[in-house]
Amino acid sequence: MSDSTFDPAWDAVDATAIEVADFEGGKHYKQNTVHLVVLDGTYYEMGRQYGHLLKEQIHWQLGELRKEFLEQPVGVNPKGHPAPLMSYEELQGVILSGFEKAKPYGHKQMVRGAAETAGLSYEEMTMMDHMLQVVIYSAGVSMCTSAACWGGSSKDGRLYTGRNHDFGTAWRDRLATAGVLVVMNRTGAEISVAYPTRVGQVTSAIDLMNSKGLYVEFNNSDTVRPSALPTMMPAMDNVALQLLEDYTSVDELDVIVPHLTSNDALLMLAADPTRARYFELAPHKSVATDPELGGGQMTARANIALSPEWGRNPDDYPERAVAFSGHRRGHFVDFLSKDPSKNDDAAIRKYLDREISRDGDVGDGSAAILESFIGLPGEYTAYQTVTVPAERKLFWRIPTHSPWLEFDLKQYFANS
Repeated sequence: MSDSTFDPAWDAVDATAIEVADFEGGKHYKQNTVHLVVLDGTYYEMGRQYGHLLKEQIHWQLGELRKEFLEQPVGVNPKGHPAPLMSYEELQGVILSGFEKAKPYGHKQMVRGAAETAGLSYEEMTMMDHMLQVVIYSAGVSMCTSAACWGGSSKDGRLYTGRNHDFGTAWRDRLATAGVLVVMNRTGAEISVAYPTRVGQVTSAIDLMNSKGLYVEFNNSDTVRPSALPTMMPAMDNVALQLLEDYTSVDELDVIVPHLTSNDALLMLAADPTRARYFELAPHKSVATDPELGGGQMTARANIALSPEWGRNPDDYPERAVAFSGHRRGHFVDFLSKDPSKNDDAAIRKYLDREISRDGDVGDGSAAILESFIGLPGEYTAYQTVTVPAERKLFWRIPTHSPWLEFDLKQYFANS
C-alpha cells in the first residue's frame, strides 16, 4: 500500500498573497487556489465588502450548490450523488424559520450587506451562509477527524492541531474555485477572527481562530447523532463565530459550552496556546471531556463520542464505514504517540498527506480519504487544516487541488 498522495512535497507554500481587488476598505487576495478576504468595518460594511469582492465566486457557488444537492427531492442526482431529502423551497422555509431567526442582529446585517453587493436576495444569501446545513439536511453526509498535542506530547511544548474535514468529492472540487479564508476586523471590537470556509458562508464556519489564539473546529459525532435534526435553534456553525468573537481561552469555553446545545451531534475541539479539549455536543446536552492521551496533553476524535455520559460503548462502532471508524482515530493516536518529541506542525502536515486506504486496503495509513473505496459518494476528505495557536498560524490544504498553504494571521488581524 502506498501512503503517497498527489503531491509528495508536503512543505507549506510560504508565498506572499497577491492583492487582486479592494472595495470600501476590504481587500481580496489570492494565494495559490485560495481566496483571502480581509474585511474591516461594521458588520454591514464587512458584508458589503464580502459580497462585492467575491461576487463572481458567490454566483458560481450558488449555482453549483443547487445543481449538486438540490436538483430534485427524490431519486438520484447526476453522477450518483445523493438526492435531496428536501426540495430547495422546503429547505429555504426550514432555514429561514429557524436558523436565520437565531442569528445575531449583527450577523444578519453582514449577510444583508453581502446580498446587496453580490446581487442576491437576502433569502438566497442566507441559504448560502447556511450551505453546510443545506447539504447535511438535504444529503445527510458529513465526517471528520482531528487531534491536538502539546506540552510533553509535542516537540517544543507548543500546542498543535490537525484535522481532516470530509464531505464529498464534489464538495472538495468546488473548493478549488470557492475556497476562501475570511478575516474579520470589526470596528470597535478587540478580537479579530479568521476562518477557512467556502465562498458564500459569510458568518458560518467549522474551523476558526481568533487574534487571541483561541481555535475551534467541529466534527460529526455519529454515535450520538439524532435521527431527526432540529432547526428551531441556532446553527452551530454560526454559534462558532459568536464564540470566537467574544472568548479568548479554553478556560472560558469550559464555563460556556457545557450550557449550550447543538442543532447536530458534534465533537468540538477547542484549543488555545496552552491546552485543548473536546466538547461533545448534541441537541439535548453537551459534555466537556478531559484529554485522554499523553498524560493529559494529547486528544483525538473520529466521529465517535467517548464520554460515558452518553451511555454508549465507543467500541461498538469500530468497523462501521471507514469514514466513521475507529481506524482513523487509531491511526492519528498511533502517529502522535510514536515519538512525541517529533510532533510539530510540519510532522502533522506530513502525516496528513498519507491516505488511510489504497485499493480497498485500510492498512496503517493516515486518516485522509482521497478515493472512495467502499462505493459511497460522500466519503472523501474535502480539506485539511493544521494550526499553531501560539503563533496565530494556520495551514490549509485542499487535497488534489493545492499544496499546504501557510497563513500567518498576525499580519491580517487588526484587533488583538
